[in-house]
Amino acid sequence: MKFTKLTSTVLAGATVLSILAPTASFAATSTQGSADAKTNDNGGTKLPQNDHTEVGISFGDNSSNGNTGFLRLQMVPHTLDFGNHKLIDDSKLDFTADGKNESLSTNNTKGSFDGTDANQTATLKTGTDTALDAVKGTAWATVVDKQVTRVDPMNGVPDTTDPANPKPTSGFHTGTDNKAGSWKLSVQSTNALTAVDNNDPSQPIVDEAGKTEEIAGAKLTFTDTQYAQTQNVLGLTKDKNDSTYAKDLAGLATAPTAKAVGSYSKSISTSLAANGTDITVATAAAGEGQGANVFGWMPTNIKLTMPAGAEVSNAVYKANLTWTLSSTVA
Repeated sequence: MKFTKLTSTVLAGATVLSILAPTASFAATSTQGSADAKTNDNGGTKLPQNDHTEVGISFGDNSSNGNTGFLRLQMVPHTLDFGNHKLIDDSKLDFTADGKNESLSTNNTKGSFDGTDANQTATLKTGTDTALDAVKGTAWATVVDKQVTRVDPMNGVPDTTDPANPKPTSGFHTGTDNKAGSWKLSVQSTNALTAVDNNDPSQPIVDEAGKTEEIAGAKLTFTDTQYAQTQNVLGLTKDKNDSTYAKDLAGLATAPTAKAVGSYSKSISTSLAANGTDITVATAAAGEGQGANVFGWMPTNIKLTMPAGAEVSNAVYKANLTWTLSSTVA
């Protein structure tokens, strides 16, 4: 018994000693050595070393269409999402761009046409720019008009050596000036609602006979158009094309008076069909529309009306719109 007790005491003492005993140490790469490749402390590589992490989050539709110019179409609704539904009820044919079957909530299954819950109709976040309050939360189209900052208009006679292709001899073409306005925004249907390939929704599905499945007679309507105008163009677009607008505007000898676009349609409607009618959304006369002009619609005011008696499959149906900004200068 004494032997056992003694052994236990010795082992305990050995344990304490092992904790207190000094351990071997190894020198780290020295500050001097890592800064001087000659010492080769770090294999000839200097310290400190750096790498980077990117942290990202986005809000809304902020993709650029690549357009440039003093006058440009900066944004249109890229997707109008009318949702996923069980069926078509001939007494409830209106669907809204927030993914709902109007007056028939029991028919709604998913918020998006692609079967996901998140509706893809993007709406405008306006930040702190109170000039845009009227279009906050809308699906929107933007025309940027910076023509007042254009310089060196051509006053000379154009080179008409090739009558079919006259060329300016300096600056800008005859008739061009540095006033805002003289433009039109319009929209037209490109094709009918067409069943698309589930694996590649950018392509229509074609049967053995080479035919596509289309829904004839569907109609798209935008009602209660909202309009706003801002001179904080960069604040809205976040586009480097607009990074000098405020400076260019401030540098003008005479500050122009910004006037609102005088004419825009409060309601527009188009049948979804190939080569649809070009429908005017807004027209800016000379002197109107300086800065960024935003035309917006609440998703509940964008309606897709299906034709009565339409036969549909378990499929995604898509149609396309073409928006056009054109100059009305003769």
